Amino acid sequence: MNLKLLGLLLVIGLCQANVFNIPRIALRLARQFTGMEKLPAPEELGGEDYEMTIEVNKMVEDIVDSVEDEEQTEKSEDVVLPNMKLESPFEMDKEPVVNYPKMLKKEFNIPRKEIVYPEDFNENVIEIMDSSNERDIDLEPVLKAKVEKGYYESLDSDDKIEDLMDEGSWADLSDSDEESSDEEFSEEYFEDNDEEWEEARPFLKCGCLKKSGKVFESKTAPREWESENFRANDLPSSWDWRNVSGVNYCSPTRNQHIPVYCGSCWVFGTTGALNDRFNVARQGRWPMTQLSPQEIIDCNGKGNCQGGEIGDVLEHAKIQGLVEEGCNVYRATNGECNPYHRCGSCWPNECFSLTNYTRYYVKDYGQVKGRENIMAEIKKGGPIACAIGATKKFEYEYVKGVYSEKSDLDSNHIISLTGWGVDENGVEYWIARNSWGEAWGELGWFRVVTSKFQNGEGDHYNMGIERDCYFADVDVSNLN
Repeated sequence: MNLKLLGLLLVIGLCQANVFNIPRIALRLARQFTGMEKLPAPEELGGEDYEMTIEVNKMVEDIVDSVEDEEQTEKSEDVVLPNMKLESPFEMDKEPVVNYPKMLKKEFNIPRKEIVYPEDFNENVIEIMDSSNERDIDLEPVLKAKVEKGYYESLDSDDKIEDLMDEGSWADLSDSDEESSDEEFSEEYFEDNDEEWEEARPFLKCGCLKKSGKVFESKTAPREWESENFRANDLPSSWDWRNVSGVNYCSPTRNQHIPVYCGSCWVFGTTGALNDRFNVARQGRWPMTQLSPQEIIDCNGKGNCQGGEIGDVLEHAKIQGLVEEGCNVYRATNGECNPYHRCGSCWPNECFSLTNYTRYYVKDYGQVKGRENIMAEIKKGGPIACAIGATKKFEYEYVKGVYSEKSDLDSNHIISLTGWGVDENGVEYWIARNSWGEAWGELGWFRVVTSKFQNGEGDHYNMGIERDCYFADVDVSNLN
C-alpha cells in the first residue's frame, strides 16, 4: 500500500513539473541573475560582443527540449520554428571552424617581398637575403665577383674571357644598351670599386679577425707531433669527429650574424672547437657542451663584435673560465661585463646573477702549423681553430664539394677544423665548420683542399688554412 502511495505522489509531482516548466524556468532565472547571456568583449580584441553559453547536463537539456516541444505543439501545430541550437563543430564529417580575433587591432598579414631573379641568373651563385628584408643584396656584384682580381690565374686572352662569358660566369646586368668592354672589368675597375665590393659582402662586411701579432702559448709539455718519435705515416687517410665509429662529438652549427650583424667569428670558430674538445674528453657523455660566445664578448676584455682573435678566447678560458650558453645567450652585441652577464637569470619582476654555474677551463694551448702536425693534433685531442683568408668567391658561391681557389688573401676569418678525408677523385681535403648558419655551404660546413693539392702547392689554393691554427687541452676535472 505504501509503495502504491509513493508511486502516485511521484506521478503527480512530474505532472506539476511539466505544467510549470520548472527546469526551463530555473535555467532562465540562473542566466538572468548571473548575467551570463551576453558579455562585452575587451577593447583589445576589437570591442565586438560575443555569446557566452552555459554548458548543462545532457539529461537536463533533453528535458527542456521535450517540454518546449510540447508547448509549441499545444500552441500551434502549423507554425515551424527554426532550430536555435548551435550545431557542434565536432560531429562526424564536419571540420571545426575557428575564427581568431585581430589581436590588439594589429594587422599581421604582412607579405614577404618577392625575390625577382634576372633572366641570366647563375644558379651557382647564392643570394643572401634575411627573412625581414632588412638588407637586399645586389646581384650584379655577386655575378661579377667571379672575375675579381685573384679569382682566376689569368685573364690575359680574349678566348678565356669569352669562355667565361659563354659559361655564364659573368654578365652585364645594366639596363643600358651599351655593350660591356674588356676595359670595364680591368684590374683598375676592381681596385677603384673595392669599397663597393666590401659593402656588398653579407658575411664579412666588417672584419671579424683583428690580429695583434702576438703568438699565444701556455705549454707545460711538448706535443705529440713535436716528438722525435712522431711518424706521420701512422695517421689514417681520413678522420671525421662527426662520425667516429658512429658517434658524433661535434656541436651544432651556429650563426654569428643573428639577431644582428656581429664580427664574432673569432669567438664562434674557437668555441666551436672547444665545445667539440670537451665532448671528446668526456667521451660523448651527456650533457653535450655548448659554451656561451656572448659571455666572451662581454667579459674577455679584448675582442668584441668589431673583431678579435683566437688567443683572446683561450686566455679568458685559462684565467676566468668559460660558461655555458644558458648563462648568457647570444645577442650579437657588445655588452657590459658584470655578474649578471657572467651568468644570470630572470623572474617576471626582476633579473639577477647566479653563482652556482659551471666553469669550463683550458690547460695547455698554443699554435700548430702544417698539414701533418694539424692532422696529428686533431686526431689526438679533437678539432682546432684556424684562420683563413676567406675570399668573396668562397663567401658567395660555395655550396658543396671540395673547394679550391688560388688566392693570397690575408687571414680575415676564423673557423673550426674537425677532420680530413679523400674524395672519389683522390683529392685530399679538410673538413671544417663555419659560423654562418646551416643555409650556407654543406649545412654550415665546408671542405677545402689540403696543402697536398697540386703536387704540394695546395697552400695557395686553400685560403691558407694550415698557416695559423691553435689547439687547447680542455680541463674536465670539475665536470661529470
